[in-house]
Amino acid sequence: MTEQQQVDDFEINRAKTKKALPALLVVFLLGTLMLQAFNLVFQNIGDSLGMSSSASLISTLPGIVLGVVCMLYGTLCDFVSPKRMTLFGVIALIAGSLLGFFGASNFWIVLVARMIQVAGAQVAGSIFLVMTVKYLNEREKAVYLGVFNAVYYLAAAVGVFAGGFITSFDWKYLFLVPVLSVFFIPVLIKNTPDIGAKGEKIDFFGIALFAVFAALIAIYFSFPGPWVLVALVVSALAFVLWIAKGKNPFLSKKFVTNKAYMTIILILFVFYFFNFACVPIYNVIGEQIYDIPLTTISLCLTIVYVVATLVGMFSGPVVNWMGRLNTMIVAAILMIVGFAGSAIFISKGFYLLTFFSCIFIAGITITYTPIYDAGSEALPVEENGRGIGILDLVMNTSASIGMAVYSVLLANPSLGKGSLFGVPSGIEAQTANVFWAMAAAALLALILVFVCRKSLAGKSTDEQ
Repeated sequence: MTEQQQVDDFEINRAKTKKALPALLVVFLLGTLMLQAFNLVFQNIGDSLGMSSSASLISTLPGIVLGVVCMLYGTLCDFVSPKRMTLFGVIALIAGSLLGFFGASNFWIVLVARMIQVAGAQVAGSIFLVMTVKYLNEREKAVYLGVFNAVYYLAAAVGVFAGGFITSFDWKYLFLVPVLSVFFIPVLIKNTPDIGAKGEKIDFFGIALFAVFAALIAIYFSFPGPWVLVALVVSALAFVLWIAKGKNPFLSKKFVTNKAYMTIILILFVFYFFNFACVPIYNVIGEQIYDIPLTTISLCLTIVYVVATLVGMFSGPVVNWMGRLNTMIVAAILMIVGFAGSAIFISKGFYLLTFFSCIFIAGITITYTPIYDAGSEALPVEENGRGIGILDLVMNTSASIGMAVYSVLLANPSLGKGSLFGVPSGIEAQTANVFWAMAAAALLALILVFVCRKSLAGKSTDEQ
């Protein structure tokens, strides 16, 4: 294929991709808002079906599925046609939704339906990301990554609202929301590129082994136990051996020794470490320090999500203007200010704390675009799918570990004995000290950005 033919093919796929991405984004939104909606009402569902003690499975098991399929779909995008994967995902999303609606009287059917929903919805997200980094030019890539991140937070806000509204008459109708995806199938069939890897065998064994490893990570942080830890170590060793000795592993030695990409993974891990803990700590503060109702807490958190959505929408143009490195520096500073401000002013009013939460959520949100932009640039185009998948896995794993650390810190009574700047002892001091731990993680992220700045600065933004 001549260079001109390659340019022509890129432009054809670029034009089709820009038509398909909005439809993919809507499908992703419809599926993702279910996460927050069901996280809000899972106890109500368990109670209504006589399974109160098992209700949390409706939240935890789909979360485990999500952690696995994020990696799996991203990897498969390097081998399988995006169009075929998209159709599979939309069909699975609709099938899971209908199964949950018509099987709403049985707890286990509801649980299976939620897992199918999650698995189907994530296909749209993974395809969106991979098509963005493969088929768009450099400036468009940053913009669309920012929009994707914004839609994630928009889905969180809408999901919380939908969960509270629909449960006022019957929670089973939540299942029908993603069925609206059926209207976007014609657009997706027409415009999603039908391109697969030619002449390259899929490493099914290696991918399956890595999927088991990813699943065990998620399981360990949801249901910790010694046998899970042993299985996790064994699967990790088996996967390392497969990379070293296997025939044509899907992650080659060159991939895992890519210094720039591995550096970006480290930065991502630190930046997102306390991502899952940012919201739960405000429930603790609102209920135990200020004694305010959950509705008020939810309203304040909705404001935080709206800020995150707006920041995500504009993060692409910001990265194109400031460059990846400067954007990451600003992000880390915003996180430090937000966390440290929350620690210092923990007793000065819940609305002031909401302001500081808006600051650090802005920092976390704006981080997404430059990290994924840099990660995709560090790899060859034909490996962008598995690169995106592993970034997704690391982001979720880091946040899960951070959530476990947060839980340990919050359960440690010694942290309540006192804190800096005269914060009263007790729950105020305890939550303030947790915020200081979050600020320390953000400071470490800032240090890493300066130390590893060569891996973040690149042609796509910083040299334009």
